[in-house]
Amino acid sequence: MSDTIAVIGATRGTGLAAMRQLIDAGRPATAVVRSVEKARGLFGDKAAVVYGDVTRPETLAQAIDPDWAGIVFTVDITGGIAGRGMFASREKIRAVMYGGLVNTVEACKQRGFKGRLVLLSTIGLSIPSTGMKTLNWVKPGLRDHSIDKAEYLKNSGLDWTVVRAGILNDKPGGARALTITGEDRPLEMRYQIARADLARVMLASVTDPAVGRREFSVFWGEAGHDSDAELAAKLAALAG
Repeated sequence: MSDTIAVIGATRGTGLAAMRQLIDAGRPATAVVRSVEKARGLFGDKAAVVYGDVTRPETLAQAIDPDWAGIVFTVDITGGIAGRGMFASREKIRAVMYGGLVNTVEACKQRGFKGRLVLLSTIGLSIPSTGMKTLNWVKPGLRDHSIDKAEYLKNSGLDWTVVRAGILNDKPGGARALTITGEDRPLEMRYQIARADLARVMLASVTDPAVGRREFSVFWGEAGHDSDAELAAKLAALAG
């Protein structure tokens, strides 16, 4: 098995943050993307770029390398309130959010992938809140799609981790310590996290033995910064 980590959803949001962290650390990385041209513009020759569209299973079967150490899957319906994903049909949203994960899992199985697939999810799926109600209105069916894709991954036979993120923002990472817990939290503004911090946790989850086949929530805690050792200790605590 190689040390390469692949990111599906690599040109925006948390996936882009993950790719930049891999590149900055000099770690081998592969971006699996719909637009190779866009990815080349972002990453140049510092990372491998392969074409793969989660809504087209045949492209994933060609893109996935069974020797990758792990896959970070951050695909979502594009743009949320600010972009072209706003108020898309329930069917379109499900095709990307749920269908995209299903297609990726099946391509991994077809290719004999033995690494870990780390899936981005959200807090608040099990706790009623105004935030989840609003998000589910903007992206119809999001709650069900998110629950279903996590369950599909858990039952896939692959090695997996599901990371439930707090409300995402684009502030710089590293300014707050992280709270990592096996419990869910409501989707409320008090439970936020920077995309950069979330990307760091997802990348750590690829190889950390403590979080194999585990689901957990992550959001900002007190002011401060977790060292790599402190982050590893927080992940290890999930195993009891």
